[in-house]
This record gives sequence, structure tokens and C-alpha cells, in this order.
Amino acid sequence: MRGKGRVTSLFVLFGEFLDGKGTGFVGQYSDQQIDEILEELKRLDAAPPSQAIPVELPKARSWRRELLSWIGAVLSTFLVVFVLFGLVFRFVLVDGSSMEPTLSEGDRLIMYCLDNSPESGDVVILSDETGLGIPLIKRVIAAGGQTLDISPEGRVTVDGEPLYEPYAVEQMRDSGDYDYPLTIPEGQLFVMGDNRNHSTDSRSPEVGLVDEKEVLGKAVFRLFPFGRMGPVS
Repeated sequence: MRGKGRVTSLFVLFGEFLDGKGTGFVGQYSDQQIDEILEELKRLDAAPPSQAIPVELPKARSWRRELLSWIGAVLSTFLVVFVLFGLVFRFVLVDGSSMEPTLSEGDRLIMYCLDNSPESGDVVILSDETGLGIPLIKRVIAAGGQTLDISPEGRVTVDGEPLYEPYAVEQMRDSGDYDYPLTIPEGQLFVMGDNRNHSTDSRSPEVGLVDEKEVLGKAVFRLFPFGRMGPVS
């Protein structure tokens, strides 16, 4: 601020040499006035310049420090990926045609592993403890406490309401070895493949009702093929 004031004073003093029209001369002033002006100029000239503000430059980081920083970032990234795709999400490959037309053989899916309460309509992956000795992917039709009914014509109702099934493209020919209506016990699931006439599922005694503990996770997203990429529903 002092340097700025100094510049302003010089312009004011210079203006003293000029008249209102800017045509005046030093000769218009008395010797005393000129001496006072010169003394003021000397005083301003002797004033110390404005103090500079010190700036501290950041110290250069050593290559070892930089390397350790990069290694830490890479390890953190791997840890996040491991947690997400080892504990929260997993990749699943569809094998077979029992979920046609919703899912086809060779589809690659992302399974969400933390959904412990599957509901009617969810597409779930079951462990190899279901009776067939292999993992299965099926759709939950009814969960524990719900009442399921399948008519001789293959129409499905849950709790008295017709089940909306746009994925079922064929009329079901086999309703299974149950006396309907069937109330599903708590903690168990009734599952079927969308390709009803080409699916081994809860209608078969080989699979039967599935314990919720056998559910590995819920299929939530199809990654491949790219032309059909999107949420699984």
C-alpha cells in the first residue's frame, strides 16, 4: 500500500507544476514553493520500497517418496476391487437354456452377494447343494409365507394375484408334484426357470423347495453380450 501511495504523491506533485489547462511552468511558482516541492520529492525518493511478501516454494519430493505414493495408491485400488468383486459382487457365466428368453447360454452377469432376502421375481444364483449337484440360476416365484397356485393351464398366482410374467413365452405343461395351492414354509423359496418347459426347478423332486441359505446372490446386471447389456429383470 505504501508503494501505491508513493506513485499517487508523485502525480499530485507533478500536477503542481501545471495550471488547470496543463500548460503552466515552474516559473509561475516562487523559489520557496519550488524548494518545498523539491524537498517533498527528496523525502519520497528516500522512502524504503514496499516490503516484499516472502513465498515459500514447495520442496521437491524425492523419487523414493513418489514411488511409495504410487505403490500405496495401486494397493489401495486392488484392495477396493477385491472387496467389491470378492465379497460384494461376483461374475457369473450362464450355462444352459432354462432361463430363456431372459438369459441365454454364455451370458456374463454380475451377481450381488449381500441380498439375504430374495423376493418374488428376483433372479437368483443357487449353490450346488440344491440336489442336482451344480449351481443353478432361477427366478423366485414365491417366498416363505406366500401361497402359490398353478392352474392346470399353467397360470401362476401368488397370494391370489395372477403373476405378471412377460418372460414366460410358452404355456407351462408341467406344474410339478404338488397339491396346489401351496403355502411356502418360512425360509424357503419356490423357484422356476423362465423357459418353463425346459427347466429343472422346484417343480421337480430333484430340486424341490430351496432353502434361502442356498442362495449365493441375485443377478443384477448383464455385462455380455454387449448388445444386451443392462439390468437383469
